[in-house]
Amino acid sequence: MQAVVFEEPGNPLEVLGVRDVPVPAPAPGQVLVRVAARPIQPADFLFIGGRYPIKPGSPQVAGLEGAGTIVACGPGVGGFEPGERVAFRSPGAWAEFAVAAASRVYRVPPSVADPVACQFSLNPVTAWGLLAECNLASSSRVLVTAGRSQVAGILSRLALLRGLEVTLLVRDGAGYVALDARTQRAISRQATLSETLQGAIGNGRFHAILDAVGGAATVALINALEPRGRLISYGILDDGDITLKASQILFGNVTWQGFGIDGWLEHASAGQLESAQHGLWALLAEEPGLLPVAGSFSLANVAEAIRVVQENTQRGKVLLVG
Repeated sequence: MQAVVFEEPGNPLEVLGVRDVPVPAPAPGQVLVRVAARPIQPADFLFIGGRYPIKPGSPQVAGLEGAGTIVACGPGVGGFEPGERVAFRSPGAWAEFAVAAASRVYRVPPSVADPVACQFSLNPVTAWGLLAECNLASSSRVLVTAGRSQVAGILSRLALLRGLEVTLLVRDGAGYVALDARTQRAISRQATLSETLQGAIGNGRFHAILDAVGGAATVALINALEPRGRLISYGILDDGDITLKASQILFGNVTWQGFGIDGWLEHASAGQLESAQHGLWALLAEEPGLLPVAGSFSLANVAEAIRVVQENTQRGKVLLVG
């Protein structure tokens, strides 16, 4: 089969190559999927660079998620059959065939097309998991950073459906703007993050802040929390050092926690996972535009696809198809 492979971690354009490799055999508890589509995510670049929690082997087929059709089930797999369309999360997705643990495989409803389905197992499930961690009452105030990201878009849509008040924080030229997620109206626009947050908390500080950025901005976010509020860090767009006084956590009785999708899935109950799939597939069937596609490339043209992603001018994900 054709696959995108790397021997050692590094720059994707330098270490990736397309080659023929054997079709993997599903081990106990795994399924073999003929892959139809795979999104290129920031997590894929971290994985290829050796900076992701899932460490690559050598050689390693790139890619962490996709969608396709089950062609075989390994010993002990129940609940899935060959011929079913599924989304999955597993290292090795950038190939014609991939194996995945059945626990990381999600049956795709007929109403959801492959370009949307292949993006299911990371960003939508992350958005659902983040809200589950918050466990907020209706009318609670939530701030979401990196407000133009796909996770933020799905997260805010889910939060609004649950009756939460959602504010999106985005970069605005050299400054920042806080937007009402329901109306997209600017609530506060200032040159600095702290000033923007100060303008955004006129109706009260936030009960939860979901942050994909990290870095020095973390301190300002903590200061924008209500007493007993919760900051969840789920991304490292800025992995720089942070200077934080213990009193900023202690005196407000605030909680600061990290969130990784694989860790959340390991501890989520069967009921939580069933609810996530039901709710997310229904949302994506109704609003597929939450997961837009900027372009599609074959596996053989992976270098061209990566260059398009790195140009960072597209809205939506670039897919590897076929």
